[in-house]
This record gives sequence, structure tokens and C-alpha cells, in this order.
Amino acid sequence: MGPNAERLFASSLLGPVFALLISHPLIPFRPEMPNSPGFSPGPAEEVRLSPILNKAIRYCRRLERAALDFVCLEEISEKIDYSRDREDEIAIMPRTMGERGIQTQIKISKRKQENTYLYDFQFTRKGELKRENRNLLEKNGKPAKEKDAPLETSVFQVRNVLFGPLGLLSENWQGYHDYQLVGEEEVQGEKIAIIDAAPKKTSTGTHGYGRIWVKEADGSVLKIEWKPESVPDLNGLEMRAKKYGSELSVTLVTEYGFEKNGIRFPSRDTSEEAYLKPDGTKFIRSRTSVVYRDYKFFTVETDIKY
Repeated sequence: MGPNAERLFASSLLGPVFALLISHPLIPFRPEMPNSPGFSPGPAEEVRLSPILNKAIRYCRRLERAALDFVCLEEISEKIDYSRDREDEIAIMPRTMGERGIQTQIKISKRKQENTYLYDFQFTRKGELKRENRNLLEKNGKPAKEKDAPLETSVFQVRNVLFGPLGLLSENWQGYHDYQLVGEEEVQGEKIAIIDAAPKKTSTGTHGYGRIWVKEADGSVLKIEWKPESVPDLNGLEMRAKKYGSELSVTLVTEYGFEKNGIRFPSRDTSEEAYLKPDGTKFIRSRTSVVYRDYKFFTVETDIKY
């Protein structure tokens, strides 16, 4: 099993810290084509979708087994609006934490905060050996020299985003989803299929799913919009929504805008926590944007045998 994309976020009202792990047990079977009321594919759509999913399997094989060695800049911007929270309800992630994390209460001097971080991100993988490392270069525009630095964002933290497609489209994990072809786009002359992945009714446990933009020519993934329903244990955020008298709205989007040797690398990841009033008014409490840029590739080897 390859590495898993991981998204950590702190809930409200002193709830636990959650981890969204986009990973599933290995189950070697293919899903049946769905036929939901929202989209009724005819024979042409079914015929078109099947080879796209098969190409996506081959792409995931390359991604899962590729030998990788690269560096890039990871530019993070985090905006948090505490104006509707009491001080005793505010919690953040500590700088050092285990897999699950521990929350720490703090006093907030400003009700609206914006922090920026610039990391030198390094990733190496060969076989089963994987190494992910960050060196903090700047914090809030000021130079910082910190090796092996942790992610310092308070609400959302994203790791292993490169491997997000594996939990949706790999051969073993396709068996957990039903797929619907819901649209198409054209990007630089290439046909892009828009596919909804939803868990099968027989699936158990929590796993990530959502809407996927897939390049028809090779099955590579350009973008994923993760469904917030696939995030486990949202009780803390739901409690905050009730306190606000609003409906919770969580947006989680990953874009893969860079390509090297047939593998697509992340260009941007956006996480937003918002609340909708009955009149349609939207209050954005937090937004974390991660931009990946200035890639330098040393090894991207995808020569594998099927």
C-alpha cells in the first residue's frame, strides 16, 4: 500500500483534533456502474467511463511505485476570524504532536489573524522508503532558519497530498466507490472527464471521496474536490455551526498543476471552514491555502512492469 494523503484539522469547542486519512483496505474487486437519480448514464457514457477508470488504475500504479526525489517551495497562507468565538472556546494545534494531536488553549490578542509560512519542502521515495522534510524559510515575511520544521498552521494541515488520487482511483480502492461521469472540460486542447466518486452502500468505515477531474488521455488527476461528508468526526464543527445558528460548509480542494514524466504534482491545496446563515450570508471562519511552486526534480522514475 502506498503513502496516504493526510489532512489534519482542529475542531471547535475543545473537541478532538481529527485526521482525514485518504486510505482504504485492499479489496481487489471493481465496482458496478451506478445509476442514480441525479445522473442517468446511457450506454455511450458507460462505454466512455470504463476506459477512463482503467487508465486511472494504470496512472495510480505509476504513482504508487514511482521512485521520487524532488524539492519545491511550499507557501502557506492561513486566515482565521475568531470574532464569533469566546476565548475559552479557542484551541490550536501545538508545534509538536503525535499522529492524533493534542489541543492547547491560547489567548488570542487579535480577533482576526493572518499568518504566512514559506517552507523548503523535500520529498524522497525509493521502494518502501519515504522521507518528507520541511525547512522553514520565512514566517510572516520575516526570515526564519529552522530545519526539520513542523507545520505551524492552527486549523488545517495537509501532508502527502501528492498521493490523494490513490484513495479514489487505484485498482484496489475502486472497489469502495461507485462512479458517475457528470461532465467534461477541455484544458489546453485535452479532454478532461469530471467524475463523481461516492462510497458504495456496502462500504464500511470512513474514507475520502469526492469529485475528480481526470485527463482522458492517460488517467492522470488534475483536481480533486473532497466531499466534506467524507471527513470523519465533524461533531466539533457541527457544534460550532449550531452555536452560530448556521449550516456548516467545508471546502477541501487539491489541484495537480505540474507534470513530470507522466506524474502530476500538487500546485495548490485549499481548505475552508465556513458557516451559512438561513438568509444565505456566508461567514468564513478559516481558510488555509497552500501553493507548491519552483519544483526541482532529481528523480521521477515510473518504469514499472504490470
